[in-house]
Amino acid sequence: MWGLAVAVYVTAIFHRNALAVASLLAERRFHVGPSALAGLVALQLGIYGAMQIPSGLMADRFGPRRMLGIAAVLMGGGELLFAASHGLALALIGRALVGLGDAFTFLSVMRLVQNWFPVQRYSLLAALAALMGGAGQLVSTVPLHLSLERFGWDTTFSVTALVTFVAAVPMWLWLHDRPPTLVGDGAGRSAPTPKATGRGIMVGSLREVVRRAGTWQGMCAHFGLTGAYAVFTALWGYPFLVRAEHYSAAKASDALGLVVVSSIVAAPVVGTLMSRAPVSRVPLVYAVAAAIGGSWVLALVIGIGRVPGWLVVGILVFTGIGAPASAAAFDLAREANPPEHGGVASGVVNIGGFTAAVLSDIAIGLLLDSVGHGGHRPSSFEWPMASIPVMMALSVGGFWLCRRRLTRRADPGGPMAAA
Repeated sequence: MWGLAVAVYVTAIFHRNALAVASLLAERRFHVGPSALAGLVALQLGIYGAMQIPSGLMADRFGPRRMLGIAAVLMGGGELLFAASHGLALALIGRALVGLGDAFTFLSVMRLVQNWFPVQRYSLLAALAALMGGAGQLVSTVPLHLSLERFGWDTTFSVTALVTFVAAVPMWLWLHDRPPTLVGDGAGRSAPTPKATGRGIMVGSLREVVRRAGTWQGMCAHFGLTGAYAVFTALWGYPFLVRAEHYSAAKASDALGLVVVSSIVAAPVVGTLMSRAPVSRVPLVYAVAAAIGGSWVLALVIGIGRVPGWLVVGILVFTGIGAPASAAAFDLAREANPPEHGGVASGVVNIGGFTAAVLSDIAIGLLLDSVGHGGHRPSSFEWPMASIPVMMALSVGGFWLCRRRLTRRADPGGPMAAA
């Protein structure tokens, strides 16, 4: 069941990050500059972030199977429009549909995990989902670069749209939201949900989730760890490596692959560590956030355009580890909330990282435009890339404040997290 759901999530991760390697080609195809290019990704991730609470509510209410099926249709349709686009308007509609479909995937997978597995497996399976998502993201680096070079824009993105539709077929045929012995009056029903479906129920569920400090603690962790990962892999990593650090197109796509490989390798280690030693979650968040922020500060001190290879590798590896480490955010929020609000809690947490990514994407694009040269000079990237360590500082500060509240008094309405 987990594998069927994750197959759709893998395609979502590919679509989410596909514009990174295609970014410079998209500039030429759509005749736009950095800020307009940032708008493409910001719209996609902005819709993703805005839909997290509604999608969490819908995952709780309607079940993962239905929501994943809708997600696949939306993403496939959006990718077809993106393949056919020669202007910015149609491309924006395509990316908006991709972002909308993507919004339903991860939370539905997490809802399914909560339905099928014991709570002590939650962190491990969240990290393993990130590992499997890494397979989709790995395809969005070197293989996508090669496909764009050999087959072109239209064919490449049309085929990926078709693959998305195909991935949904076995899920529709065999996926069940809960184990058969717990299904009750029919297959495909989600775990305990409110019997009423009105606006009051949804508002009450959301109010219950957002008043818990553990939810905000998870959101702050996700803000930095996923935010930095999304900014680098979804758009700006490739232009940074090519235009600021003078990497060739092939070498830059290889470098983005290192981010993904680091995430894949770290996922089972991080997931197992958090499952077996929950006390490790908080130190892990601090350590990974410090490594990401510290490596970028060092790069800025040395000077963009002169960053040594070992430090570039460090940035890539630490950024990659941030993705599976962000599973701690969902676990902390899950622990602070009752099971019936699991989808909503995950949705609130997921808003954090993608809010950070949208704000940073827009800021980087505007700053690149403001300094002129369209980001073609290394010095153009100095102020824009400073947004990443700023993001990490805000993340750690918010996480620490929430942690301080949790250690001073028990979280009202829920158990205090011990770690």
